[in-house]
Amino acid sequence: MAFLRNLLTLGRISNLPTVWTNCTAAWTVNAFASPIVREMPNPIEDLSLLAWGQLGWLLIGASLLYVAGCTLNDAFDQGFDKQYNPQRPIPSGEMKPMAVWLAGFAELIAGSYVLLELAEVSKIWLVALTVAILAYEAVHKKWSGGVWIMGSCRFFLWLAAASAANESLAPLTISWAGIMAFYVVGISLFARGEATGGSGENRLPILLLFGAPLFALALLVYWNNLPPTAQFATNVAGLVSVWLAYTAVQRMRTGEKGCIGQGVSRLLAGIAACDATAMGLVSPSLAYGCLACIPIAFLMQKKFAAT
Repeated sequence: MAFLRNLLTLGRISNLPTVWTNCTAAWTVNAFASPIVREMPNPIEDLSLLAWGQLGWLLIGASLLYVAGCTLNDAFDQGFDKQYNPQRPIPSGEMKPMAVWLAGFAELIAGSYVLLELAEVSKIWLVALTVAILAYEAVHKKWSGGVWIMGSCRFFLWLAAASAANESLAPLTISWAGIMAFYVVGISLFARGEATGGSGENRLPILLLFGAPLFALALLVYWNNLPPTAQFATNVAGLVSVWLAYTAVQRMRTGEKGCIGQGVSRLLAGIAACDATAMGLVSPSLAYGCLACIPIAFLMQKKFAAT
């Protein structure tokens, strides 16, 4: 049981609900978005039209890839964790470094197989995602620009998941993938000071956190004849996203012990709200499903650290 708990701790599984919402939103949006930039998508009424079996494999494969990246993060960061995070499995002596390396690469290979062979994602986006994960783990403690590679991981995850529904990526899909990437960059910029206790007064990360509701608002104004159910779901999700970002930033500004970690954890759960905002334009009912993943993420964070 101790070994399993260490694996779950290494994989930071409290963030998995946001991986599931990333995949569900990207997969659904790209299945029904128009290839024409200005054309409004038709919200889905009949959910039976979706290939739920494929989505299941997509969620499993993406989850394995995510926990692989987090596990390898500990393997790469042994020296840093020994100084700043001695409670982590490797510096605490709970797991041998070689076991962590092997577990991380086993999860990476298994996840890649599931995504490619069973979920049928595009090979090019899967390769891009895998390379981005490994590149981030290798350089993020050595190069401040690593936060942009972290953002690219969610960007390529969105595109890989979207390609399972339709290999041709719609402009709306690519736009939302970019919004999600910038949001994660914003989180990463805040998270830099979590372990060391530092926090800068940079306004850039704050601006990046509000991309999803602002983009959704622009689309709602442009597509002013969306069905009321889609408008309502998008507005609700956007407001939840704004609330989570605002309260997280306010918490981090208190300067209290642990405030950065608490704020970052809230922002990580907020990824699901951003996905729900994107989903609201296409499938209001699934948007509420994405919102339901937020309390799930909060509950999981009580057992397993999100960062």
